[in-house]
Amino acid sequence: MASPPTHPTVAVELLRSLVRAPSPSGRERPAVEAFASAMGDLGFDRVEVDEAGNAVGTIARGEGPKLVLNGHLDTVPTGDPAAWPVDPLAGELIDGRVWGRGSVDMKGALAAMAVAARIAADAGFAGTLVVAGMVQEEVGGLGARWFGERNTADLVVLGEPSDLGLRLGHRGRIEARVTLPGRIAHAAKAELGDNALLRAARYALALERLELPVDAVLGRSSATLTQLSGFPSDGPNVVPGRADLTIDYRHVSAETPEEVVARLAALDPEARVEVSEEHAISEDGAVERRYPRINPAYRVEPGHPSIAWAREVLDRALGRPVDVGTWWFATDAPHLARMGAPVLGFGPGDPELAHTTREAIDAASLVAAANAYAALATAFLDGALPWEGPMSTTSSGARA
Repeated sequence: MASPPTHPTVAVELLRSLVRAPSPSGRERPAVEAFASAMGDLGFDRVEVDEAGNAVGTIARGEGPKLVLNGHLDTVPTGDPAAWPVDPLAGELIDGRVWGRGSVDMKGALAAMAVAARIAADAGFAGTLVVAGMVQEEVGGLGARWFGERNTADLVVLGEPSDLGLRLGHRGRIEARVTLPGRIAHAAKAELGDNALLRAARYALALERLELPVDAVLGRSSATLTQLSGFPSDGPNVVPGRADLTIDYRHVSAETPEEVVARLAALDPEARVEVSEEHAISEDGAVERRYPRINPAYRVEPGHPSIAWAREVLDRALGRPVDVGTWWFATDAPHLARMGAPVLGFGPGDPELAHTTREAIDAASLVAAANAYAALATAFLDGALPWEGPMSTTSSGARA
């Protein structure tokens, strides 16, 4: 029987097919089925869709370490198709770039990973290589939480877009709901009430002036007001008696959720601050979870041997020194770290194009990513771990 195609440019056509398979969070089945089918066509030993809806392919070659190449298949909504220069779900290849929702964030990396796994298998290795496409990353990480709790690994490579740079972590995210009291009155005699929106304005100014912690690797925490509502909301001639605010708080490793809530509550003596809750259900209803909207901060500790090892492999694969830093957005890394392994980030695509109507990825970067993932896999899966000692990483925040 003929071997499956392994040329890295196969990743470009696989990505185009994945873009054409719509997969908004919670409704990823078309993309999950397309990705699982592609891994089968590439000759993976085993391909399955787990209870949470993740597509997981495995190639096993005897005793040795276990490497997981991971990404997510879900996307944010396409938005207004008229705002795009192309059909966001057509997967068009124009002037060497694949366009469409999910091309950067992050079906491109998964396409490259699947092809890289086949290349590595053809080159030969000792150990187990898993390529896993997660669901619901954009809305709380149900797929990665489920996968991370039930699997182990010796190394995880997460393909979130990094412009082919090595990423060592990111700040965490806590979504907080702040309620501020007021007193309803007729707007024509506002002094009879207490305007909760004015109180919210003072709160917002205090939030802007808040001194926040700094981490040497992850940078400074941030607190951003993203939503504000006054109640009653259907009375334009009524002084609002309550204001609800949503705060997007990006925190560093040293902060706990309890400290964040206390810091936000201290800005107003009558503020009630609570962490928002996520109610997640897999597409077929088999898995249902409730958890706080907390995505912990994550970083591979400076000096961990996996960093120097990955830099050396990637420098050689890319033919240049690889950029090393952290992501400015949150990822599934803290959930995947539950497998007991460091999570290193490396992916094709410009992250600033993610979630926009200009989302497109350079086909050449997909080819480079496929080659780099294959190099990481063959270097890692040689029958023994390339380093010794504990897989020390840092992740802060509540386990949910």
